[in-house]
Amino acid sequence: MADAKTLLQKYVSDMVSLESHIYQAIDKQAKGNKDNPQIKTKFETFAQTMKSHTDGLSARLQELGGAANQPVKQGVAVVAGVAAGLIDKMRSEEVSKDFRDDITALNLSLVSYSMLHTTALSLGDRQTAELAARFAKEDADFISYMHKMLPGIVLRELKQNHDVTPDESVAEETNKLVADLWK
Repeated sequence: MADAKTLLQKYVSDMVSLESHIYQAIDKQAKGNKDNPQIKTKFETFAQTMKSHTDGLSARLQELGGAANQPVKQGVAVVAGVAAGLIDKMRSEEVSKDFRDDITALNLSLVSYSMLHTTALSLGDRQTAELAARFAKEDADFISYMHKMLPGIVLRELKQNHDVTPDESVAEETNKLVADLWK
């Protein structure tokens, strides 16, 4: 059985890897988005937030005596590979699918932060727990932003990429649905 320090190193190392892969995808999307200045700015800001997550987690890992290049658990490595695959699947004409993939990756990050928070608190490491809580909140805020933007993006893509005239009033209804689901 691993001791508490080794266990914390492992969990933090996994988060460094996961956040690094998500950062790469978000950063590339920020640099590639030329259509919507508002979305571009939000993605650029969040890419910097993700970079600060990776840097903060790496610093915490070093404080715990670990190294960021330690092996990553197989499950996280697979998911990190999926997140890294987002980088290669840029679809400039289908921003909605980029958002879908980002939301999926960031929700994995939220679950992972919840696990790290629980583990750190249970092992008496309040500093790591507080870091996990802060980074989870920042990820959740960005997920919320993407959820709010997504219906409008889908409607725009329907108009641009297909020969249809969608009912644009449905964006508000979809946003209400998502809000109601998470109450």
